[in-house]
Order: sequence, then structure tokens, then C-alpha cells
Amino acid sequence: MSQRPLDIDGLDLGSLDEKGQPVKTRLKDVKSALSIFNTLQKADERSSVNRARVDAMFDGAAPYDQSSLVTSGQGLKTNLNFGDAQRLLDVALSAYVDLYSSLERLVEVRGTQGETSEIKPAEEIVAEELTHLIRGWPEFHSAYLRLCTTFIKHGVSVAYFDTPDDWRFRVGGFNDILIPRQTPANEQHIDIAVGRRQYLLHELYSYIRNPKAAEKVGWNVDEVKRVITKNATTDGRRGYSNHASEYESLQAEMKNNDLFTGIQNPSVSVLHFWVREMDGSVSHYISAENDPKDFLYKKVSRYPSVEQAYILFSYGVGSNGTYHSIRGLGQRIFAHVQTSNRLRCQQIDGAMLASAVMIQPENQRSLDELQFTYYGAYAVMSPNVKIVEKAIPNLGTAVQPALQDLNNQLRMNTDTVSTYGPDQSSPYRNQMQVVADMDVTTRLSGASLNLFYASWTRLLREVVRRIVTTKKPDSAIKDFYARCAAKGVPKEFIKTLDVDRTKAVRSIGNGSHANRMVALKELQGISGQFDDVGRRNLTRDIVSTRVGHDLADRYVPAEVEKRPTVDLKIAYFENQQLMAGQQVPVVGNELHGAHLGVHVPALNQIIEQLNTGEVDPMQSLPVLQSFYEHISQTVQFAAGDPALQGPVGQAKQVLQFAEEAINNATKAAQKIQRDQAKAQQQEAEMAAMGEQPEQPEMSPSDAKMMEHQVKMRIAQEKAQVDMAIKQQKHDQEMAMRDAKAALEFRENSDLGATP
Repeated sequence: MSQRPLDIDGLDLGSLDEKGQPVKTRLKDVKSALSIFNTLQKADERSSVNRARVDAMFDGAAPYDQSSLVTSGQGLKTNLNFGDAQRLLDVALSAYVDLYSSLERLVEVRGTQGETSEIKPAEEIVAEELTHLIRGWPEFHSAYLRLCTTFIKHGVSVAYFDTPDDWRFRVGGFNDILIPRQTPANEQHIDIAVGRRQYLLHELYSYIRNPKAAEKVGWNVDEVKRVITKNATTDGRRGYSNHASEYESLQAEMKNNDLFTGIQNPSVSVLHFWVREMDGSVSHYISAENDPKDFLYKKVSRYPSVEQAYILFSYGVGSNGTYHSIRGLGQRIFAHVQTSNRLRCQQIDGAMLASAVMIQPENQRSLDELQFTYYGAYAVMSPNVKIVEKAIPNLGTAVQPALQDLNNQLRMNTDTVSTYGPDQSSPYRNQMQVVADMDVTTRLSGASLNLFYASWTRLLREVVRRIVTTKKPDSAIKDFYARCAAKGVPKEFIKTLDVDRTKAVRSIGNGSHANRMVALKELQGISGQFDDVGRRNLTRDIVSTRVGHDLADRYVPAEVEKRPTVDLKIAYFENQQLMAGQQVPVVGNELHGAHLGVHVPALNQIIEQLNTGEVDPMQSLPVLQSFYEHISQTVQFAAGDPALQGPVGQAKQVLQFAEEAINNATKAAQKIQRDQAKAQQQEAEMAAMGEQPEQPEMSPSDAKMMEHQVKMRIAQEKAQVDMAIKQQKHDQEMAMRDAKAALEFRENSDLGATP
């Protein structure tokens, strides 16, 4: 809730009712709304004129009024715009374009379900597909350019949403959206914002095509009908005497998509009002600009927060902390550019005068009879005229220093864009510095970059929130979910994203291609300290910088790899304890997915050896029981994680096989125990009778059984040795791969080499 006066600029906005309680809606009626619009528009008149002058300068308007020059007899005076303003705008805009075009992923998301080793690949997949979705919007590039162009030129631009559900945003500036002039530069302090839009009649009709549904969502059907009828052009095709009949005719034509109706009738000027209520929510009102009787649309607290309605981008912080004190590039350079254009025009006029021949006739008659006759390389003038010796000042010596000083002032005043670099004549410049000097003009300052990313992050965060929380996904969002599912990321994972932690990915180099190359070169020097995934990412960034992301897959295909964790080593050590029949407890904060990936294959191998008779069931029973209990506990911890549904399902299946093997081994052990007890009882009875138990001769079958037991013991020992060898081989392969990767990176060609 704002702590400052709520009647800012004398606007007719309510705050407290007669009982001292906060009002439910601060905008009383359409009359108050129109009064607020007129007040804001009048207060913005001077600023509107200045913005128009700035736009004209960027559009190539001449520094002098040509009609005034003609009137004063100076119609031939040089009057040119030399394009300095547009050049500076292109330089500044190119840096902001690089901020997003150089990125493979626009956003960084945070999952809440799963383990670290599993979450990170899923997050990267979701971020990649979100980027694909956003960039796939046909108007995204143009909307981004309009957004950046507007706040660079005038200091402030606005990204806003038509509805609380649609993730696509619109772009405007203070030419389109009015706010109170004393508003601090923060969206949370904007009490009311008014936007002006033009609607065709069939566009207004589309909102009330289904009257009952339209009224349910907030449309005033009767007022919309009245506005449509009032603004319809009378063309003689309809001769109805009342509004009802007139509207019925228009409705029939619009239902039939009558092309004539759309072309013949003018657009309707419509006002949008976004009002911040006392609880922080934003109400949305729509009315006609001319002679409104009521609101066309009204929805109290339509947007839960200001950022869900609109987000402002600023080029600076202003002189007093308000939005209207912020000055864009246009106002910073206007006087300098205009003066520079006039000096250049004067210089051209001086050059033309200096190159001309001065002729003085003796009288008016000589002037009238003046003529030239050309004879090849020379000419003959008429008599009674003479060539005048002239001493015209050299304007170049006076103009050039002034122009140079103006250019220096322009570079210094446009501090958000660095247009100067190291001394070009310095002998201590290497190849990378030369390249950097060529591209240094697109490097953004830290202050402007942080301001931009603060707003850009809020905008992308709201876009992502709308995409993942909408209850009515469009075809683009459905395709997004399908692509994620095809890559192994379920919809449940996406729905549980921590949207508030969504961030815009920052570009390497701060908008400069050369700076990005230098940074990657420095990273390449320490790449030996990175793991396999880090080195691969670095290689891809280097390739992408050279050839672009679209062609990077030809050389370094994008792969989402899982980074090895310490839990993998812990799981291998636990396997050794479990193979010895020891009990190993499960800790709740373990990466259970990583443990299942190590324990389950080991248990499955033991079961397969039991089925093939390679191990003794009696000897394997303690091992089976240890693995069974440990994996069962791990499954209990991992079962609640949607991201681990696959590994958990596989583990449960292997546990069923293990349970059957344990039961079979237990039954075999119990039978052996019963046989041994029976034999011991028989021996005791014979000893009491004084008889010696007969030593039965070993039958061929018994000899074969003993031989089988020996073979199983040997096979068991061999299996244990094989497992140890495989583990050692795995560790060696990992070490060799790391060493090979490090060697390849050291042998890579120099990043700074010219392609």
C-alpha cells in the first residue's frame, strides 16, 4: 500500500469511504475516468510536443523550417539532416538486440520437484523450450525492437497485457499510455495508467458476439452496442430511424463479415484505465473517448498485482526519481545534433560560395543582357561586366573544430553507450584489442544494463508464469508441453516450477560481440578446471559466437548431460558393503535417483546369476536381503518425486524379482536345516543304542552335487572379481576422458583468430 498522498495531481481517485474504510474500487464512474484522462493529457501536452520534435529528428527532419526559409528569401539555403541521431540510435539499439540474439536460452527456471542431478537437466530442457515458444511468437522480434527503441529514444517504454491469461504482451510509450507526472519510477507507485487504443467496429463487436458470456466477464453489452451504432457511417444502405434497428443491421453485416462495413466505418478511440486498488490489485476499465455514457468494460481487481498488468522500462533514474524526469537518448542529443546539422549546412553553403565566380554588372541593363558563350575549355562573357576579386572567409577552419567538439560532447553525454575506446595509436595493442576497438561502440554501461535486466526479468517472469499456470493453454503452449514430454520432462514438473525465481539470462559481453570473444578467450585459459559438461558448454559458446546458434549444432550438438555427483561414488562404496551382507541406512537428503541408478543394476546382476546357477542361493541370501532392504528404503524416499517416476518404477520391478529370489533361497535354506536336524537326531538315536552310523558311500549324484557346489563357489568369486575389475575400469575411463578433454582444449585454435 502506498504511503504517499493518494490524490496525486488532483485526480478524482477514491481512497477511504465515509467510515474510514478502504474503498472497494477507487474509480467512481466513467465521468471521473474521463476527467482523469483529460487532466493527464493536458499535463502531458508540453512533453508530447518535445517527443514529437525528437521523433522528427530521428526520422530525418531538416534543422530549419523550409517554408520559413522560402518566405525569407533563403529557399536555396542548405537544409539537411545528416543522420547523426539515427546513427547513435542504431548503435544503442544494436547493443540491446545483441543482449537477446546472442543467447541460446532467454530464461533460467527453477524446479521444485526432484534431486539436484535430475532437476538441472530438466530445467535446461524447459528453459530451451520456453525460449523456442517465445521466439516462435511472430511478433516477438518486432515487439522487442519497439520496446527498446521507445525507451532509448524517450526514456520510458511500457510492456502491458490485454488480459490476465494471454502471455503475449503489447508495447507502448508515453505517447500511448499516460500516468501522473509526479509518479516515482516504480510500477508499485502508479495509482492509475490510461492507454489510448483504436478499435474497428467489428473488433468491438467480437467482444460481445456472445452477449451472455460477454456480460459474465465484465462487458457492458448495451454500451458497446450504443458506441458501435453511434460511430457507424450513414451511407444510405440503411434507413432505420432508431438505434435498435440500426444496430441490428450492423450486427447482421458484421456477422457476415461484410468487408464494406469494415472499410466504410471509422475506428473508435477507446480508453483503457488500469487503477491500483488499496489492496495492491489492479482494476481494469474500458470506455469510449468521445461522449461515453458508461464503461464498455469493467472488472475490479482483474490483475492480482501491478506487474501482471504492465511493466515499465526506463533508460535511467531521472533527476528527481520520477518517470517524467527520465530523459532518453533523443532529448540528450537533440540540441547537439541540431547544432551540428546547422553547422554542416553552413559549411556546405560556404563551400558553394567559395567555388562560385563573383560577377558585377555595371548596370541593370548589363545584368539583363548577361550571357556566357562557351568555346571548349574557356568561355566569353558579355561586355560591361567584371570579375570581382573576393575574400571569402574559410568556414572550414572555424566549423571543423566546433563539429569535433560537438562530436566529443555527444560521446560523453550518451553515457549509456560507450562510443570511445583505447588509443588507436598505442603500440601496446594486440589482435584482440583491435577487434574490440571495432566493436566497442556497442558496449552498454553497467547502470543502464542493470536497469534493463531488472525490467526484462520481471517481464519474462510474468510471461513464464502465464504459460505454466494458464488453465486454457493455446496451441503454442500445448506444443511446448509436448516437446518437453518428448525429452523426458513431464507436465507435472513444469507445473511445479518456482516461477518467482525465473530470471532473464544475461548475455556474455554486455551487448558487445568483441567483449564476448574476449571473455570466452579468458575462460578457455582455465577450462582445464571445468568438468566435461562445463568444457562442452564453453566449446558450444565459442562456436555459437563465431557462427550463431542456428549453425552451432553442426559442430557441437546441444546435449543435456547430467553432471556426476559425489553421491555416485558414495553409492559405489555402499554397493561394496551390501555385497558383504552389511546393512546400510538410507539418509533423506541423498540424491536418491543417483543411488537407484547404481544399486538397482547391481541387484539385477545378482538375480541373473542366481537364475543361471552361477552363485549359491544360500551364500547369496544375506546379499539379497541387504540390497532389498536398502533399495526399498530408497524407493520410499524417492516415490514422492514426480521426476523419479521412471527409476522408481524400474526399482520396484527388480525388487519383485529379488523378493521371489529371497523366498526361494529362504525355502532352500529351511529345507537344508530340516534335513540337517533330522540327520543329527538319527545319529543321536544310534549313538544311544551303541550303534555306529554307517558312512554311506558317495553316490554319483552326491559327487556331482559337490562338484557343482565347488563350481558355484568359483563362479561367485569370479563374479566378485569381475565387478571389482569393472569398477576399476570405469574409474580409469573417467580419468582418461578428463585428460583427453583437457588436452583437446589446450590444442584448440586461438579464439581471437579472424575467421
